[in-house]
Amino acid sequence: MFTLFRTTVVIALLAISPGYLFALELTIVDQHGNALSDAFVAIPSGEISSPSAKPAVMDQVDVKFVPHVLAIDKGQSVIFPNSDNIRHHVYSFSDPKRFEIKLYDGVPNTPIEFDQPGLVALGCNIHDSMLGYIFVSPWPSYRITGDDGVVRFDQASDEVAIWHPWQKGKTEPVRIDISKLTNNHKATVKLNVIKPTPRKSYKNDRRHYYD
Repeated sequence: MFTLFRTTVVIALLAISPGYLFALELTIVDQHGNALSDAFVAIPSGEISSPSAKPAVMDQVDVKFVPHVLAIDKGQSVIFPNSDNIRHHVYSFSDPKRFEIKLYDGVPNTPIEFDQPGLVALGCNIHDSMLGYIFVSPWPSYRITGDDGVVRFDQASDEVAIWHPWQKGKTEPVRIDISKLTNNHKATVKLNVIKPTPRKSYKNDRRHYYD
């Protein structure tokens, strides 16, 4: 009985200990108050001196890039497996990283290094509906929102940098002062976004699917 009581007390202390609470919790919503997934959120301070040595993964599943938005360290590499049973031709014309992986299936042998910060938009030369994004972060503290629009950080900040693919014409994060929004380490940030019309996928040559 004593052991059980002691365990309960320890769990309760951990739950209320400040060391186990996040220093900052943000909820990103649109102008109508709906949670926004796939938002890149960063604390715009510090530098990445040692990027992750493990390649990040941008997969291709059901003719979509998965995840839709991937965030990585400046200097980190990305591998682009094709998990579909059809071939893809991945490319980017974005200034931080221009590249292409020509018609392929399976997993490419060599990851691609992203050594310049910024937004990299991805497409498939075969499937026009495929759009994906890689945000190469120059800052060490960053997150991507999930379906609930929430991100949490271990450090506090009065400013955050946010980018979302539905922010028309924006290729750089918007810096937002949250000092007056934060209440008990939590804040809700509203973005004005325009949900895009779904793109149709056309194939001019069916042989690309089966070659």
